[in-house]
Amino acid sequence: MTGPLRAPRANAWCLAVLCLIVLAGCSAFAKGAVPGESGFDGAVTVVSEKEDGGCGVVTVRVPYLGVQGDAKTGLARVVFSRDAVKPGVKKPAFCHVHYEKDVGGAKHWAEKGWVVFTAAYTGADGESPIDAAVGNGNNLARAVIEWARRVPFVDRSRLHIDGGSQGGYMALEMSAEMFPVTSTTADVPVVNWDYNLNYIMKNGALAGYPDKPAVIAGPMPVLGSVAELADMSFKYFTKDFADETWYRLSPLSCTDRITNPVLVACATGDMLVPMEAMTRTTLRPVDPEKFPAGYTRDFDALTLNEHARRVFEDVLPKDQVFIHVQPKQEGSYVITGEMVLDPKKQPKDKPKDLDRPFSKDKQWSLFYMDEGGALPSAGHTSWCWNTGSDKFVRYFRDQKPAVSILNAAKLKRIMERHAGQLSDLPMLNDGRPANRLNYAAAEKRDVETALRDYAAFGPEYAENLKTLYAACPVKPFGETLPESVLH
Repeated sequence: MTGPLRAPRANAWCLAVLCLIVLAGCSAFAKGAVPGESGFDGAVTVVSEKEDGGCGVVTVRVPYLGVQGDAKTGLARVVFSRDAVKPGVKKPAFCHVHYEKDVGGAKHWAEKGWVVFTAAYTGADGESPIDAAVGNGNNLARAVIEWARRVPFVDRSRLHIDGGSQGGYMALEMSAEMFPVTSTTADVPVVNWDYNLNYIMKNGALAGYPDKPAVIAGPMPVLGSVAELADMSFKYFTKDFADETWYRLSPLSCTDRITNPVLVACATGDMLVPMEAMTRTTLRPVDPEKFPAGYTRDFDALTLNEHARRVFEDVLPKDQVFIHVQPKQEGSYVITGEMVLDPKKQPKDKPKDLDRPFSKDKQWSLFYMDEGGALPSAGHTSWCWNTGSDKFVRYFRDQKPAVSILNAAKLKRIMERHAGQLSDLPMLNDGRPANRLNYAAAEKRDVETALRDYAAFGPEYAENLKTLYAACPVKPFGETLPESVLH
């Protein structure tokens, strides 16, 4: 009887070996898919490669120049599906800026056809700690996006930028700096640092800052917990909010360079990024009886620089703005202080998922969650919401960008990047202009490929580029663009 039994056993052994080979192949697609770089300043090196649930996950070390012009390194991660690395395939890039997007969140977008990039952070003692968005966070975000456009299976002509809070600020800031950007989602973004940081400063002490136990037990625990952002920012910039630096640091000052479709989401009950910086018409008063004496959100009183004393709606082109005010969702509930301290105390039943309405024709879609006045224990929302931007992201991923994503202001900035001389920079504490450029080789390479990518959209794009360049005050290529930049 032993003879007949040997064949099934041998077959089982062969099948097991075959399974191991197949499984090894499943993880092997991530190996070497993202190349290390060399030969220029800013070249990234691969730190780790692995496969996670059908997606490749690669972490790299990114050299970049900091806000003070010093050489620094950070970590970044890319998550991509198996089919992204098939020969001849190019996938659009989804860059989540400033805050780190976890692998699970990145896989959500990778499975929808994107190659997903994010910064990857260590603790304060590690090589890549998170910094203030107005500090080195800004410079790292630039370097990560430039690297994303160098990854060989990325479609450089399709770039979505995403972020929330400080990351929402960064999404707008990078949309003004980088090119070509095809769409942006900015959730509860800081649009006016002059107002927002002064608001945090004025109310942080009322929340108990810097005494951590007092903050946790206090009436405004989330606001108190973010008050350290002011100290992180003052490491680089002045404490004088009348200074123009805070205006220059704000997306408010550069909306003419944000040329792609944008979806901004805000809440009337936001305690961290008050909607007072966005609008003068869609505001809800707070109940002063619920707040410590002296709490204030007054926009004009807290905005000390005269250039910054404009709400975001007022600097946008009126004919390019779509505003949707969303009533509280059915099943929504107040986020209490107990829920803030222990999220497990939130009800299990949430509102149904709502895709945020947006305009397909107007550049700016502003989605305002109307939850009444802010509540002291709140973070970015006082009530529970369940909304998303999937339809917006998908729609503009598949649309050909408008010729107007390159305008005069945008081209001037692009040319300044190539020349290594940016204008309208914020000033550091020591009187020097803040550095907002990466290594020269990385900047020039990114600019030149961006111009070729734009011109490749069609003859009208190339003609617009040539016309704008002829009128541009910054001409690093000479009086006319060379053919190598156009093709």
